[in-house]
Amino acid sequence: MSLPHLSSGQIASVLPLGTRLDQTATQALFKEGPLEVMRLVLKAGKHVPAHSVDGPMTVQCLEGEVRLRVDGAERHLRQGDLLYLGPCVRYDVTALTDASVLVTMVLPGGR
Repeated sequence: MSLPHLSSGQIASVLPLGTRLDQTATQALFKEGPLEVMRLVLKAGKHVPAHSVDGPMTVQCLEGEVRLRVDGAERHLRQGDLLYLGPCVRYDVTALTDASVLVTMVLPGGR
């Protein structure tokens, strides 16, 4: 079942999921024009292949640990870490432990 996107003025918790991580799916929190925010939930070992976004983005680790490969370098994010990526930067993600991350993207043209 798909959860509805937030409406203007609605509040959503982005606290760590803890024991609920196993039962929680990745969720787009909202998309408005060029701005999209999602909570990506990854089980340990899950790999998201290399790709890029046309606009700038941030990846904030809410819990667990993930590895991103960016421009040939590895970056490890742990709870509380935030990574900025400029437009069109190729990256991949691997969950080193069960993890959730908050991804914020600016998509030119509102795609």
